[in-house]
Formats: sequence, C-alpha cells, structure tokens
Amino acid sequence: MPTAHCVSTTDGFILEADAGFLELLRRDEDEVIGMSYKDITYPDDLGRSEAMLTSLIKRAAPVRLQKRYARPDGTTVTANVYVTRFDNPDRLVSTLFWNEEGRELPPARLWEMALRARRLRQVRQQEFGSDVAMSPLGDILNCVYLAEAEGRVVEILNISVETGLSLQVVKRWIRYLISQGVMETCSSIDENVQFTQLGLQKMERVLASGYEIPASD
Repeated sequence: MPTAHCVSTTDGFILEADAGFLELLRRDEDEVIGMSYKDITYPDDLGRSEAMLTSLIKRAAPVRLQKRYARPDGTTVTANVYVTRFDNPDRLVSTLFWNEEGRELPPARLWEMALRARRLRQVRQQEFGSDVAMSPLGDILNCVYLAEAEGRVVEILNISVETGLSLQVVKRWIRYLISQGVMETCSSIDENVQFTQLGLQKMERVLASGYEIPASD
C-alpha cells in the first residue's frame, strides 16, 4: 500500500520523513530533510498548498487536499494529503496516499469522508462498547472504499479484522452486495473484494452527501 508520513514546521519545512515519503519523492533522506514544500510541489499546485498552510495557521483542524509532487527525474505523482497541526510542539503531521499504477485517485474530500466514517465508528465503539448496534453494511462498504482509495487489495479476512465482524457475517453481506451488482470478487469470494463501477458511483454519492454536512470544527 503506497502510504507516507512526514513532519514539518508550520511554514512548510520538512523535519522528519518515513521511508514511504522518500519513496513518493524518489529522494534520499539527507536530501529531503530541511526542504520546503515549495521545492517538491508541482508549480501549478503551489497556490493550493499555500492556502492549506494558511488555513492551518488560523485553526488547528485537519485539512485535506489532492496535489502533485515533483520528482527529480521530471515526472510527477498525484497524492491525497491529510494534514493535522499539533500546537505543542508546533508541527504539521501529513499522511499521504498515492497510486503508482496510474489508477485515478478519488477526490480528496471523498477520501476524507471515508476516513471520518471509520474514525466515527471507532469512537462510538470506544465510548459505548462493542455491543452497541452498528450497521455492518456501512462498515463493510467503508472498509472496501478505503482500500480502493488507498490502492490496497482487500479480502474477506481483511474486512473481518478491520470491522470486527465475523467471517460468516462479512461473506453474507458480500454475497448480497454482489447480487445487487455493486461489488465483485476474483474467482473465489474470499479474494480481492472491490466495487463495480455502479457500486463505486453509489458509494461516492453517499460520501459526497455526507460531506455536505458542516463539520463541527
């Protein structure tokens, strides 16, 4: 799964970078540390990056955007970026997802909605306990969407582990979704669960409608 993290100052200078971030940029660590976001952002996307930093200075809420990064060989890579500000110390922590196979990334706002939905389920479980009734269908749909958005292959077992549902329950719902034409698998139902085009369209309409609700932050 192409995933990366980095820590930077509020004015955009990189302080720490993991192996995924170095892979994303195709640069060595000693070259990346100390660089400004302006040095690695595709010129046409600099305006959006500057606007993101401005909004994070004004408020500590997470910000998401989709932008292109410039690599030393002259190529670019598009990534979804989710940035959180920590006041003490005053740092920005970025999580990035991208796709090397050329598949188009989903809009960053829909990816963020899926992340919020997963986080909301986790918080509900922490606050009210695992016995509280939650929609298994919603959890399964969100799990598969996040896997596709982040370029991961997800199987029945992965869905069971992530959602906390039994294998039998997950299989039953996946069979139902297949019968409705919104999901498909490989030769075995246990392998590579993914949305059909119809299913992806339906899921993104759901996420888009949820995003229209103003966030409390």
